[in-house]
Amino acid sequence: MRTLFLSASFGGGHLQANLALYEALGGEALERDYLEYIPLWQRAPIAGVYALSLRHWPGLYRWFYRWSNQGEPRLITAQFSRVGFDGLRADLLAFRPQAVVASFPTATALAASVRVHTQTTFANVLVLTDLRAHRHWAQQGADLILASTPEAAADLERMGIPAERIALTGIPVRRVFARLGDPEAIRARHGLDERPVVLIASGATEAYRAQDEAVAALFATGLPAQVVRFKLNGTVRREERGRITLLTYPVGDLFPELFGAADFLLGKAGGLTVAEALAVGRPYLVYKPIPGHEEANAAWLENRGAGLWARNRRELMRHLKALLAEADLRRELAARARALGRPQAAADAARRIKALVGVRV
Repeated sequence: MRTLFLSASFGGGHLQANLALYEALGGEALERDYLEYIPLWQRAPIAGVYALSLRHWPGLYRWFYRWSNQGEPRLITAQFSRVGFDGLRADLLAFRPQAVVASFPTATALAASVRVHTQTTFANVLVLTDLRAHRHWAQQGADLILASTPEAAADLERMGIPAERIALTGIPVRRVFARLGDPEAIRARHGLDERPVVLIASGATEAYRAQDEAVAALFATGLPAQVVRFKLNGTVRREERGRITLLTYPVGDLFPELFGAADFLLGKAGGLTVAEALAVGRPYLVYKPIPGHEEANAAWLENRGAGLWARNRRELMRHLKALLAEADLRRELAARARALGRPQAAADAARRIKALVGVRV
């Protein structure tokens, strides 16, 4: 089948969800960053304010998340179906997809609008990439919304999405996470020993404002550990600091492999990274998540017993010391994570999309 995938470069998770679905759907595909449809003079201020608020004024982003979740003025929401219209229209008419799969909610609103105006026919599918649904995810123009969790599905129903247009599949994760191989073999390839391995979850765009603070906290524990982090435009480095080894890698394809060596993750709570951790059974210690959607992800993990959420430096130190020192705690959290994971989410989602389009499964 022919699928037009729409992601958004606010973070790496939207693209990763689409890649997972492409692997499962196969066929002919076209991937577009939805933001590139938006003229630069409109796009730059939006992206700039987003980045500025996350790094320097997180309270502003939290306020916007909560305010918009109560219902935005029609003057604002009407723009979702207009901005970027010409760019998407051109792609739809040239590519003629059987399905448009978006991992960013306003892209689905735009696709619904273009479909009406061009009288084209395709399945309009939205992939929810967080563990709870903000009001922006409740897109009435979607033929199918792939929900991440039972709670997210319930959120969507409360916001007016009919149950028959919601499929509880989980967040799609790439096949590589089901094929990580033996953790000991991965450790051996990267010179890692028996000390606990901590993977810093900082996101593909390195939006994690507390990365250095998290690494410093690990050093402050004084406990043996091996810390793996990824830096944009970084180089491979290995630093020994007492009983702790810090390994730095450039952002890239090595992330899944080092994921396989980790005993637990520490950092922000992006929906895709959380889904990957659950799929392979890795505990998660969340510290200073992005306000709003990542705080909701952290709360979900904590409530389900598959992770811990440190809300301040004191709690961070306490949780780090426990996780580094107590293998039984790591195993307990890992078992809960694995029980909640949906490693087949992409395959399940692909079946639902093909059924919607009428392609034989």
